[in-house]
Amino acid sequence: MQNHSEIAEFLWKIADLVKDDYDAKDYEDVILPFTLLRRLDCVLEPTRQAVRDAAEKYKTQPDNLRDMLLKKAAGQSFYNTSEYSLVELLKRPNDLGPNFSAYLSGFSVNVKDILYNFSGGEEKGLNPIYETLLRKRLLFKVTQAFSDVQLDPETVDNHGMGTIFEYLIRKFKEASNEAAGQFYTPRDIIRLMVKLMFEPDRDKLAKEKLLGIYDPACGTGGMLTIAKEYLLAAVNPELEVSVFGQEINEKTYAIAKADMLMKGEDPENIKRENTLSHDLLPGRQFNYMLSNPPFGKDWKNIRDEIEAEHARGDAGRYAPGLPDVGDGAMLFLLHKMSKMAPQGSKIAIIFNGSPLFNGDAGSGPSNIRKHILENDWLDAIVAMPNDLFYNTGIATYIWLINNNKPAVRRGKVQLINASGEEFRTMLRRNLGKKRVEISEDQAASILGIYDAFEASKFCKLFDTTDFGYTKVTVERPLRLRYDLTPEQRDALRLDGAVLKLKDDKGKQLETSIDELTDKAPWLDDGLFFVALTAALPWKLTQGLIKSIRSALAVRDETAEPVRDADGKQVPDAELRDCENVPLKDDVDTYFACEVLPHVPDAWMDRSKDKVGYEISFTRYFYEYTPLRSTTEIGAELLALDEETENLLREIVRV
Repeated sequence: MQNHSEIAEFLWKIADLVKDDYDAKDYEDVILPFTLLRRLDCVLEPTRQAVRDAAEKYKTQPDNLRDMLLKKAAGQSFYNTSEYSLVELLKRPNDLGPNFSAYLSGFSVNVKDILYNFSGGEEKGLNPIYETLLRKRLLFKVTQAFSDVQLDPETVDNHGMGTIFEYLIRKFKEASNEAAGQFYTPRDIIRLMVKLMFEPDRDKLAKEKLLGIYDPACGTGGMLTIAKEYLLAAVNPELEVSVFGQEINEKTYAIAKADMLMKGEDPENIKRENTLSHDLLPGRQFNYMLSNPPFGKDWKNIRDEIEAEHARGDAGRYAPGLPDVGDGAMLFLLHKMSKMAPQGSKIAIIFNGSPLFNGDAGSGPSNIRKHILENDWLDAIVAMPNDLFYNTGIATYIWLINNNKPAVRRGKVQLINASGEEFRTMLRRNLGKKRVEISEDQAASILGIYDAFEASKFCKLFDTTDFGYTKVTVERPLRLRYDLTPEQRDALRLDGAVLKLKDDKGKQLETSIDELTDKAPWLDDGLFFVALTAALPWKLTQGLIKSIRSALAVRDETAEPVRDADGKQVPDAELRDCENVPLKDDVDTYFACEVLPHVPDAWMDRSKDKVGYEISFTRYFYEYTPLRSTTEIGAELLALDEETENLLREIVRV
């Protein structure tokens, strides 16, 4: 084997040993942890005896001190104190089971954490995997196959090992297709995100020495890996890049952490926990952040923690607002914005269409958009082609957030429509629901549109205020007519409030209303109650007035407006409406031009004003297609009829 590709392909083919006993989706449960074990064995080989000696020498020392001393003896951030390696295990095949257990127990805590999570959090760590292999009489064959692979640092450096591991991850995830989408983002999408984030900062990054990258939904770590590789290969090879991530799924976390370990990264920078409820990197700020959070995943199970964090206000991560409990994607964006550095941070995040427009003015999603836009942090949104992901074909968008925009972009938002056929390449074979990809040339075209920052067929430029509006409540007066029909008077007689009247008040009310019947219909609510009050020897209560209106009144546009005790018109709740007035428009002028000509008796209740923000991507890029003429359609139908008749003649002739 001469190169990394051949080594990776050899490791991939070891899965053939277990194909009769495992489903294809479970191959990775064997191949990935054994690849890790073999790499660790090869790295630890030169200091193996020194670690064993140190383990004996320092066995009475406190755990923390002993761990530090053993890492020093190993010359690595991990170690194994057992008397076995994969190669040595093969020398005693009859005792392979118990010896394999002792071998795993000898690893340092950080490696045990990875092995523990490879088994989905099983208490016995990797034991269920190797015990299953032992029971199926496959453990010796698999161990022997991996022992034949040279993965020592002289043969495969850290970068090469990471490339091999990444290759295996990709192969397994692509093979499982549907399952891949939740924790694995296709690489063409990541490369586009990375270019959009880093290329505009190329000159600045060429001068930097240290940089931190963070992904709060890191999955297998692919975004972090590709981002770092791009920076070192295409921007600044001298840059010291530290990567950080957090992941909720145990197995995926194990893969990400193992990948970092094999690349020489600090594996402790990868954390396992629900990022939304438990931030395991509190107080940290990052220069660049990117992620692909799950679409449409609810946060019902962590509702108490999320709402408590929101209640902390600016001291918490979710002060601007909370999205609908059925979709927590926007919480990841709020979380990342809480980690932006004052001197400047950039965020790239993948969303579906909902965060663009869901939620009315004053709702959590609208308030989040309002917070971003009023702080002038939204730099651009890129609409991507459909069918890019393994598990969904829906429309997706890359949001670019920057809290230190270049001067030319300040106060502006760039929308790029890269959803068309110009920006997608059909795959020769579908991978789950992934039918297309974004080629390198197409990614370069999208980056070119972003860099140009000019309006075009695929690009629109807006002021941040263009997405905002004032939601104004429009009221119309309540207008009531009193016909005083027998049916209405019977309904009033049986009303609960009337039945509770004491003494002869119920009878007196009935008699007074009968006296007003001759003058019906009453088209003025005020005059009706003046007359009724005059006819009664006692004063009407507000509750009784409400019951009388409910039983006797009907709405009538020709009636006079109902007024309250202060003489103000009472609004009709059934006629209440709202107008979304663009922020750039004067509300009074808009009302006078757009509302009053149609409903002259309307007025605005400005005490109920709410400011909202939404981004109607489809509307901005809509292109009208003229309807075909009836002549053209008719000619086409005649042609089809003629074609059908010709076919029938051919059939009869045959």
